[in-house]
Amino acid sequence: MNMTSQTADSDSGPDFTDTAVDAPNVIGRIISVSTKQSPSFSVMHVRLKHSIESLSPGSWVSVDAGRNTRVLARVVDAWENNPHEDAQSSLISEVLPFKTIYAIEGDSTVIYRALEIEPMEQVELDDAGNIIKISEVTMLPRAGNSVYIAEENAIIGSLGLEPNPDEGLEVGTLRGFDHIKAVITKSAIQRHIFIGGGIGSGKSYTRGVLAEELHMLGIPQINIDVNGEMIEATNQLGGVNLIPGKDGFTLPLSSLTPEDVTDAIPGLNKGTNYVTLIEYAHGVLLKERATKGQHFGIADLVAKITEVAPSLDMDKAGTLRPATQRAQSLERIAYIGNPFNWEQHIKPGAIINIDCRGLLVSDLRLIVASIARDLQRLSRTKTNMFVAFSIDEFHLVAPNDDKSVTTQVLREIARIGRHYKIGLILTTQSPQDVDRSILKRLLTRFLHSIEPDQLDALRGVFSDASESLIKSLPKLPQGTAIVTGAFETIRHAAVINIRKRHTIHGGKTPDIFADFKQKGWSGKHPINLVQGDKNAE
Repeated sequence: MNMTSQTADSDSGPDFTDTAVDAPNVIGRIISVSTKQSPSFSVMHVRLKHSIESLSPGSWVSVDAGRNTRVLARVVDAWENNPHEDAQSSLISEVLPFKTIYAIEGDSTVIYRALEIEPMEQVELDDAGNIIKISEVTMLPRAGNSVYIAEENAIIGSLGLEPNPDEGLEVGTLRGFDHIKAVITKSAIQRHIFIGGGIGSGKSYTRGVLAEELHMLGIPQINIDVNGEMIEATNQLGGVNLIPGKDGFTLPLSSLTPEDVTDAIPGLNKGTNYVTLIEYAHGVLLKERATKGQHFGIADLVAKITEVAPSLDMDKAGTLRPATQRAQSLERIAYIGNPFNWEQHIKPGAIINIDCRGLLVSDLRLIVASIARDLQRLSRTKTNMFVAFSIDEFHLVAPNDDKSVTTQVLREIARIGRHYKIGLILTTQSPQDVDRSILKRLLTRFLHSIEPDQLDALRGVFSDASESLIKSLPKLPQGTAIVTGAFETIRHAAVINIRKRHTIHGGKTPDIFADFKQKGWSGKHPINLVQGDKNAE
């Protein structure tokens, strides 16, 4: 891990550093901008050498700050200063019949390009240029000091990334530094992950990358697949695709709350005596059996309704009979049945993909809530294994609504999930519609291109991303994300190009015109007007 420096050349200005060893080429120097109180601990400006390409927002530079000390800074913005092309000069050159000739950048004394940068970390070096320590910025670089492209090891250390791809989640490369792999610490999954982005931005592709990385690390995954985007990838990774109500995948009544049960019964009018009776009987069963790890089914619920009805003075036909009939109607719901054997399927490297295509939102919420509670139940055993629980389009199951059963249970997992050995991966195209309490507890965030009206909903998850970086979010190209996090996951916001997947991506937009071509309609046909029936009146 070596950061070197070289003696400033004739274009680098005065050298205030006392660095003894050679270093990367100087790309510019710190300038003083009095109107912005720069340089300061919050903002600095760099005049670029004419031979250097402009750096994009999110890039990293290194600034000399004294003997064996560098300040790592992130590029916020770039601009050009050219007084020959201000509004008035440009107008004059267009109106007057005289050709405007002036020296270009590098020869001119007034034309230059500048960067706005924000100091992020301070790097201390030994006399050989090796990194000794990375800490908060305490030394202010002076105007005139040399600026360099930041070294790979300094960027990795400042962001808190893993230097070894085998020790973390390799999600891509840093934008502007394609040789630097973005490897997030594997413990990030314990603190939950959020993936947000508009349609076609690459969020489901990113979920697939994470699925591959978690699989390689041996972390079992349970995925709620609303759009069928993980089906092929699951097959390729040796996982299993399950359809609720088929292939032996059913959920027991014991994993539902009394309110869940009555919500699942169609046409049930809340507030009636038989609703009260059903919920009371189910609650009694939960206390009697579920607390002991015992499951129960529909027949048990019907029997318990009959048993407890007299104690509630609800054993009359007008209440008891409708209650038992409504409870028995649960048999028509295909996904309610025997408990699923999670212990048998949750093994190192396992992927269990729940194919939820075509389900009603009400059914989807019950299934998610039931699985979440089953995972909580497993967490109380001493033999349970850590599980990544992933939900696509999670605004459907965890809306900003205290009454939603899934919102309540996911809040609890988000709050203390690492103690349950459950890590959440939640994906949405509509963050403004999700529960804020859950969103703020997802401590690693992949933010893809998204509609501007969604930005306000993300204000709490931008971490230290600059305002200009946030404004660039709606314009990010497909497959690029701003990644933010907490100190334990990723220390500073970074722009990452998501790596290429090994598995098939099932979320591609269908090529509808290829379908037309197969049916014999290719390209754009001329219009042939059909003549009307001349005999028609």
